[in-house]
Amino acid sequence: MRKLAVRMTRAGESHDASGLNKFMKTEILRHVRPFVLHEEEEGCDALLIKANEFLDKFAWAKDRKNLWVADCFPGVLGIFLAELAPQGQQIDQYIWVVVGDLPPAYLSSQYAKSPRDALDGYMGEMLAWVEAVESGQPTDDLIPNDGAPTPANARALRTRLEFLGREILPHLPGDEDSAQS
Repeated sequence: MRKLAVRMTRAGESHDASGLNKFMKTEILRHVRPFVLHEEEEGCDALLIKANEFLDKFAWAKDRKNLWVADCFPGVLGIFLAELAPQGQQIDQYIWVVVGDLPPAYLSSQYAKSPRDALDGYMGEMLAWVEAVESGQPTDDLIPNDGAPTPANARALRTRLEFLGREILPHLPGDEDSAQS
Protein backbone atom coordinates (compact mmCIF):
# COMPACT_ATOMS: atom_id res chain seq x y z
CA MET A 1 0.00 0.00 0.00
CA ARG A 2 1.36 3.38 -0.86
CA LYS A 3 0.67 6.88 0.28
CA LEU A 4 -0.19 9.20 -2.60
CA ALA A 5 0.37 12.88 -2.81
CA VAL A 6 -3.29 13.84 -2.61
CA ARG A 7 -2.51 17.54 -2.77
CA MET A 8 -5.08 18.73 -5.23
CA THR A 9 -7.38 21.69 -5.55
CA ARG A 10 -7.08 22.92 -1.96
CA ALA A 11 -7.55 26.64 -1.77
CA GLY A 12 -4.34 28.56 -2.25
CA GLU A 13 -2.24 25.59 -3.33
CA SER A 14 -0.41 25.46 -6.61
CA HIS A 15 -1.01 22.39 -8.72
CA ASP A 16 -0.32 21.99 -12.41
CA ALA A 17 -3.06 19.80 -13.77
CA SER A 18 -2.84 21.08 -17.31
CA GLY A 19 -4.11 17.78 -18.58
CA LEU A 20 -2.94 14.33 -19.38
CA ASN A 21 -1.26 13.43 -22.58
CA LYS A 22 -3.35 11.36 -24.97
CA PHE A 23 -1.71 8.08 -23.95
CA MET A 24 -2.38 8.65 -20.24
CA LYS A 25 -5.98 9.66 -20.93
CA THR A 26 -6.51 6.47 -22.95
CA GLU A 27 -4.85 4.42 -20.20
CA ILE A 28 -7.13 5.83 -17.49
CA LEU A 29 -10.32 5.56 -19.54
CA ARG A 30 -9.75 1.92 -20.48
CA HIS A 31 -10.47 0.95 -16.86
CA VAL A 32 -13.93 2.53 -16.63
CA ARG A 33 -17.39 2.13 -18.15
CA PRO A 34 -20.50 4.27 -18.40
CA PHE A 35 -23.09 3.71 -15.69
CA VAL A 36 -26.03 1.85 -17.23
CA LEU A 37 -28.66 1.16 -14.57
CA HIS A 38 -29.99 -2.13 -15.94
CA GLU A 39 -26.44 -3.48 -16.42
CA GLU A 40 -25.08 -2.67 -12.94
CA GLU A 41 -25.56 -4.75 -9.83
CA GLU A 42 -28.41 -3.66 -7.60
CA GLY A 43 -27.10 -1.08 -5.15
CA CYS A 44 -24.50 0.48 -7.46
CA ASP A 45 -26.92 3.30 -8.20
CA ALA A 46 -26.84 4.26 -4.50
CA LEU A 47 -23.03 4.45 -4.63
CA LEU A 48 -23.18 6.57 -7.78
CA ILE A 49 -25.56 8.95 -5.97
CA LYS A 50 -23.11 9.08 -3.03
CA ALA A 51 -20.26 9.92 -5.39
CA ASN A 52 -22.28 12.72 -7.01
CA GLU A 53 -23.34 14.11 -3.63
CA PHE A 54 -19.75 14.03 -2.40
CA LEU A 55 -18.47 15.88 -5.48
CA ASP A 56 -21.27 18.45 -5.21
CA LYS A 57 -19.71 19.63 -1.92
CA PHE A 58 -16.85 21.15 -3.91
CA ALA A 59 -17.48 24.19 -6.12
CA TRP A 60 -14.67 23.14 -8.48
CA ALA A 61 -16.30 19.71 -9.04
CA LYS A 62 -19.92 20.72 -9.62
CA ASP A 63 -19.46 21.08 -13.36
CA ARG A 64 -18.85 17.50 -14.46
CA LYS A 65 -18.83 16.13 -17.97
CA ASN A 66 -18.94 12.45 -17.00
CA LEU A 67 -18.90 10.08 -14.06
CA TRP A 68 -17.82 6.58 -15.04
CA VAL A 69 -17.85 3.36 -13.03
CA ALA A 70 -14.48 1.76 -12.38
CA ASP A 71 -15.88 -0.88 -10.03
CA CYS A 72 -18.79 -1.31 -7.70
CA PHE A 73 -19.35 -3.58 -4.72
CA PRO A 74 -22.89 -2.69 -3.53
CA GLY A 75 -23.06 -1.60 0.09
CA VAL A 76 -19.27 -1.71 0.42
CA LEU A 77 -17.35 0.30 -2.17
CA GLY A 78 -17.73 2.28 -5.35
CA ILE A 79 -14.79 3.58 -7.38
CA PHE A 80 -15.70 6.14 -9.99
CA LEU A 81 -13.80 8.36 -12.40
CA ALA A 82 -15.12 11.90 -12.77
CA GLU A 83 -14.31 14.06 -15.76
CA LEU A 84 -14.49 17.68 -14.71
CA ALA A 85 -15.13 20.60 -17.03
CA PRO A 86 -11.92 22.53 -17.70
CA GLN A 87 -11.43 25.23 -15.08
CA GLY A 88 -7.75 26.02 -15.28
CA GLN A 89 -4.43 24.43 -14.50
CA GLN A 90 -5.08 23.89 -10.79
CA ILE A 91 -7.99 21.48 -11.30
CA ASP A 92 -7.41 17.98 -12.61
CA GLN A 93 -9.57 17.02 -15.56
CA TYR A 94 -10.01 13.50 -14.17
CA ILE A 95 -10.31 12.51 -10.53
CA TRP A 96 -11.06 9.19 -8.87
CA VAL A 97 -13.86 9.13 -6.34
CA VAL A 98 -14.07 6.45 -3.65
CA VAL A 99 -17.31 6.06 -1.71
CA GLY A 100 -19.10 3.36 0.23
CA ASP A 101 -19.18 2.12 3.79
CA LEU A 102 -16.15 4.28 4.54
CA PRO A 103 -15.14 7.94 4.34
CA PRO A 104 -15.52 9.36 0.81
CA ALA A 105 -12.49 10.82 -0.93
CA TYR A 106 -11.20 12.02 -4.26
CA LEU A 107 -7.75 11.30 -5.66
CA SER A 108 -5.84 12.88 -8.50
CA SER A 109 -5.46 11.00 -11.75
CA GLN A 110 -1.98 12.49 -11.90
CA TYR A 111 -0.96 9.93 -9.27
CA ALA A 112 -3.48 7.13 -9.78
CA LYS A 113 -3.78 5.79 -13.31
CA SER A 114 -6.13 2.86 -12.63
CA PRO A 115 -8.82 1.72 -10.18
CA ARG A 116 -6.16 -0.36 -8.41
CA ASP A 117 -3.92 2.69 -8.06
CA ALA A 118 -6.85 4.78 -6.83
CA LEU A 119 -7.90 2.29 -4.15
CA ASP A 120 -4.30 1.63 -3.14
CA GLY A 121 -3.70 5.36 -2.78
CA TYR A 122 -6.96 5.80 -0.88
CA MET A 123 -5.97 3.02 1.51
CA GLY A 124 -2.52 4.51 2.07
CA GLU A 125 -3.91 7.97 2.77
CA MET A 126 -6.63 6.67 5.10
CA LEU A 127 -4.14 4.43 6.90
CA ALA A 128 -2.02 7.53 7.57
CA TRP A 129 -5.16 9.10 9.12
CA VAL A 130 -5.77 5.97 11.24
CA GLU A 131 -2.17 5.92 12.46
CA ALA A 132 -2.25 9.62 13.32
CA VAL A 133 -5.45 9.17 15.33
CA GLU A 134 -4.09 6.07 17.10
CA SER A 135 -0.92 7.92 18.09
CA GLY A 136 -2.71 11.12 19.11
CA GLN A 137 -1.23 13.18 16.26
CA PRO A 138 -3.13 15.93 14.39
CA THR A 139 -4.93 14.98 11.18
CA ASP A 140 -5.22 18.49 9.71
CA ASP A 141 -2.63 17.92 6.97
CA LEU A 142 -3.91 14.47 6.03
CA ILE A 143 -6.62 13.39 3.63
CA PRO A 144 -9.94 14.82 4.78
CA ASN A 145 -12.08 12.32 6.65
CA ASP A 146 -15.69 12.99 7.53
CA GLY A 147 -15.41 10.84 10.66
CA ALA A 148 -14.39 12.27 14.01
CA PRO A 149 -10.75 11.43 14.86
CA THR A 150 -11.59 9.01 17.66
CA PRO A 151 -9.94 5.69 18.51
CA ALA A 152 -13.22 3.87 17.75
CA ASN A 153 -13.44 5.43 14.27
CA ALA A 154 -9.77 4.67 13.63
CA ARG A 155 -10.28 1.00 14.59
CA ALA A 156 -13.37 0.71 12.41
CA LEU A 157 -11.61 2.29 9.44
CA ARG A 158 -8.53 0.10 9.91
CA THR A 159 -10.78 -3.00 9.79
CA ARG A 160 -12.41 -1.78 6.57
CA LEU A 161 -9.03 -0.98 5.00
CA GLU A 162 -7.70 -4.44 5.85
CA PHE A 163 -10.79 -5.98 4.22
CA LEU A 164 -10.32 -3.86 1.08
CA GLY A 165 -6.65 -4.82 0.87
CA ARG A 166 -7.40 -8.50 1.28
CA GLU A 167 -10.64 -8.94 -0.67
CA ILE A 168 -10.94 -6.17 -3.25
CA LEU A 169 -7.62 -4.53 -4.16
CA PRO A 170 -6.06 -7.69 -5.66
CA HIS A 171 -8.98 -8.05 -8.08
CA LEU A 172 -9.07 -4.50 -9.44
CA PRO A 173 -7.75 -3.67 -12.90
CA GLY A 174 -4.47 -1.82 -13.15
CA ASP A 175 -0.76 -2.33 -13.09
CA GLU A 176 -0.03 -4.76 -10.27
CA ASP A 177 3.51 -3.44 -9.88
CA SER A 178 2.31 0.12 -9.33
CA ALA A 179 0.14 -0.94 -6.38
CA GLN A 180 3.01 -2.47 -4.47
CA SER A 181 5.21 0.39 -3.32
